[in-house]
Amino acid sequence: MDRSGDRWVIREARPGDAAALAGIDRRSWTATYPGIVPESVLQAWIEESPAKWRALLSELPPEAPQRLWVGERDGEVRGYATTSPSKSWWLEPPAGAGELTNLYLDPDAIGTGLGRALYEHAMRDLAARGFDPLLVWAFRDNPLARRFYDRMGLAVDIPDHDWVLGEVPCPIVRYRLDRPATSVLVRGRHG
Repeated sequence: MDRSGDRWVIREARPGDAAALAGIDRRSWTATYPGIVPESVLQAWIEESPAKWRALLSELPPEAPQRLWVGERDGEVRGYATTSPSKSWWLEPPAGAGELTNLYLDPDAIGTGLGRALYEHAMRDLAARGFDPLLVWAFRDNPLARRFYDRMGLAVDIPDHDWVLGEVPCPIVRYRLDRPATSVLVRGRHG
């Protein structure tokens, strides 16, 4: 399914997108995570990313509960978002919860509207599948992500938790949005 906006096309990821997604990982993580994620963990993530995407995109069945969306302009993938039923990696989620599990952009695509377009698409996907509440985890010390989710109208419901990476506690927060599953999930819009 393709969805065209003013400048961005949001569509389901395909196996041919694996290299572009790994490149986005490398560029966004390198720009964002130094000082937040231990260097050895960050380097391992970057090294593992190409194989992870190739495997995931080639093996993910159409009926899988995880969904992967890319944002592209002029045929170039510049960001992605993933959704799924909420995971219990850190804490047991509320019953019926869905999760925006990833939202990453090329650093030079920040501020272009792509993040918002991917977020809105991902949240509509979760709502259409009947998930409520909607959850997002973010690193506590990532102010860019935190400001974005605040602007989108999400509220922190778990303000202090740790994701232990390489034996180092890395503080994370959980955002939550309680809405009827049929509403458009963007601040200031209802429908």
